[in-house]
Amino acid sequence: MRMIACLMMVTVLVASACSPLKPPTADGQAGEGQQLNTDINLNPQSYRNMSVNKSTISDDQDKIREVVEAEGYNAGAVSITGNHAWVNVNFGNAKEDRNGLKNKLAMKIYKAVPRYKIHVRAK
Repeated sequence: MRMIACLMMVTVLVASACSPLKPPTADGQAGEGQQLNTDINLNPQSYRNMSVNKSTISDDQDKIREVVEAEGYNAGAVSITGNHAWVNVNFGNAKEDRNGLKNKLAMKIYKAVPRYKIHVRAK
């Protein structure tokens, strides 16, 4: 008898938990008739709104190559991993100090794409 009573209580609890919920209603209180904008997109990398052009990692790599070539050097492979950008540059027969050239170039690249920590490697 005790077992049957426990089983019936469990059945009632499970059945009451499975009932559908009622949606909230406004009964003439403040806020009635307001339409809330639920399409707030604060993330610039989000693709929820497909009508706006989004920049990609490929666009950032192209921008880095443009900066290197604007300085008169040959850009090699550009690798972006997380917030680090590794840039291979062929300085050719530059007579200046390579470390100085790498630092100047890294600063110019950083101004073009400030979201990355720039690492310039000389070939």
